[in-house]
Amino acid sequence: MLVVVALRAGHGWFPAAEKPVATLVDDVEASRKEWTKAAAATDADTFSAPYEKGLKLIDPRRTVTARKVLGLATTPPSNDGGGGSRGNGGSGGGLEV
Repeated sequence: MLVVVALRAGHGWFPAAEKPVATLVDDVEASRKEWTKAAAATDADTFSAPYEKGLKLIDPRRTVTARKVLGLATTPPSNDGGGGSRGNGGSGGGLEV
């Protein structure tokens, strides 16, 4: 995974950043392992648990500490409860059913 490689690639993180960045990398690696389990699932029940666990590991709120110490934006995306719909890319003009 490129993110993990980039974060571990011989950077000499300043002391305050070492632990938060290492935690972030560990979470990304753990999520990848969970999604590998989910990908091998043969039914929905076997899929759900590792998928949910992997998703929680990369929750944007978990990155705030590392982002703050690195001087990056720390406000995670809002969860406006808009559901899973991505919309139709336009404003309004969708089909009425």
